[in-house]
Amino acid sequence: MVTSKNNNNIMEGKNESTPSFLFKMLRGAYRFTRGTYRLIRIQKPVTKLLGLSYIRSRKFIEIDITYLCNLSCFNCNRSCTQAPSNEKMTVEQIQKFVKESIDNNVKWERIRLLGGEPTLHTNFFEILSLLLEYRKDYSPDTTIEVSTNGFGKKVNDIISKIPKEIQISNTSKKSSVSLFAAFNITPQDFILYKYADYSNGCWVISVCGIGLTPYGYYPCGVAGGIDRVFGYDYGRKKLPSPDDSMIDQLQVFCKLCGNFGYCKLTNREEMSSTWGKAYNRYKRRKPNLSLY
Repeated sequence: MVTSKNNNNIMEGKNESTPSFLFKMLRGAYRFTRGTYRLIRIQKPVTKLLGLSYIRSRKFIEIDITYLCNLSCFNCNRSCTQAPSNEKMTVEQIQKFVKESIDNNVKWERIRLLGGEPTLHTNFFEILSLLLEYRKDYSPDTTIEVSTNGFGKKVNDIISKIPKEIQISNTSKKSSVSLFAAFNITPQDFILYKYADYSNGCWVISVCGIGLTPYGYYPCGVAGGIDRVFGYDYGRKKLPSPDDSMIDQLQVFCKLCGNFGYCKLTNREEMSSTWGKAYNRYKRRKPNLSLY
């Protein structure tokens, strides 16, 4: 009887673990296939034949209003942990963005505020008011969104006061240990990307939209975060025209961004040598970038 009971338990254990095992196998196979396709697709000969994988958005924009954050998440793709800073956009810069949008007849489908933790900006509600005014007077179909980590009493108190017209994307983080893509794994450090065409960009430039930081416009907000560490000072100081695909910026920043390659999710800090050296330089002396 004892042997039979143990055997039953063993069989039950196998039955319970089989779906999980199969799921992991299928997920691994999918990721491998996707990663292999991506690696082939971004090579220069393939890109020349098929065209670019992604193009930068003309309807979405992410505005990094501050790099100040109340968490220290590993692999932060704005380097808020790796290169902490209180850099922020001014109200005047937001006013300039609104004016440029109107003057160029740009009716954004979505304007997303983030950072850093955007609610920590000292002029957070004034910035919201400017964007709401833009929507009311010029672009009534624009979605205005705040992306927040929802961590801590201060942040949640501010969230509770956000006007109902604003959409809130709240990740409700409980600690600094979260799953992030391995952003600091630099493609240019690996031979597999020796012949990559970085003009391809990645899904971020299409789905998240172009980025605006204290230092100008970029094909995505991640690129702006890279520039503040490396100090290329490549931010556009004027709103890019629709025919500006921002290819020159993609060729510079994508080779430094883990999102371009097969970027695994991890809750540990992972970093290639190029980023390690860049952060060491940043700690010794922050780059002096020209303002938007």
